[in-house]
Amino acid sequence: MGYLFPSDRRPQPFGSSPMEGNSWRPAQGEPSAADAAADDWRSQLPHDARQRIVKRMMDILKRHLPTSVPEGLNELHKIAVRFEEKIYKAAASQ
Repeated sequence: MGYLFPSDRRPQPFGSSPMEGNSWRPAQGEPSAADAAADDWRSQLPHDARQRIVKRMMDILKRHLPTSVPEGLNELHKIAVRFEEKIYKAAASQ
């Protein structure tokens, strides 16, 4: 049953939540075998390969979001770099 008035709500003690069992923190301990394998391919990937990916992303962004001012191009480059980093970190394999 919902509350009719705000005064009907009773404060909950800090830390008590229906989602208390769902912790956002990563598990502590040794990295899994999948993590070790993922680190292996990442360490072997040449830096220029990542730069080529960023360049391709820039080309696509420029095609879809045309801009001619340097500030706009710098912003597109930042977006491409951040996106590539997220994909790189999240990738399980090459």
